Amino acid sequence: YTVEQILAFYLKKLHEFYVKADAPTKDVVLTIPSYASNTERQSLVDACEIAGLKCLRVINESTAIAYNYGFFRKGDLPTETERFVAFVDMGHSKTTVTIAAFKQKEARIIVHKSDRNLGGRDMDYQIMLKIGEEFQKKYGDDPRAQVRCRLRMYETIEKARKLLSGDSEAMIAIDYLLNEEDLNRKMTRDEFEQLIDPQMRQFTTLLRDTLAASGK
Repeated sequence: YTVEQILAFYLKKLHEFYVKADAPTKDVVLTIPSYASNTERQSLVDACEIAGLKCLRVINESTAIAYNYGFFRKGDLPTETERFVAFVDMGHSKTTVTIAAFKQKEARIIVHKSDRNLGGRDMDYQIMLKIGEEFQKKYGDDPRAQVRCRLRMYETIEKARKLLSGDSEAMIAIDYLLNEEDLNRKMTRDEFEQLIDPQMRQFTTLLRDTLAASGK
């Protein structure tokens, strides 16, 4: 299957949910990362056609976020002077920062900036390196060298990382990780922040670059 065909399967499944929710329209507006190329945008349109849907427009993800903000808060927006708002979207593998200006009846995008190699997976990678090294020192085998072990670590690490957003500590526990040895490791938020310091520096650079490009 081509990428367009696989995406078409996904879009058809989504459309089934809308039909069940009494929204059977086949007209759709799709979003895509702001850094996507014209070829990638055309592939999205082609996937729609394969799925039997009509793509009215392809817009940037951050533009859609800004439109949503302006629509639901238009009653609170100023009528004359502009309100400047920054939107930060950090996902699994990329981060996008958008700065937009709003009035009650007007919205404009000032700048988009993205880092395609900054996301949750990069934070998980730092933790995986740390606990994998500790496991190797303790038991003599390196779980980082085996795909199955890495995937199991990533799954548990992601859950722990999300817990650390609200809790001061989280457990990373994996039974029989390698050669029937368990991994049990408590991680504090302070330690987590130290491990992801390179990513936070990368994030700070992206924010500064976006502000500089906006002229604000």
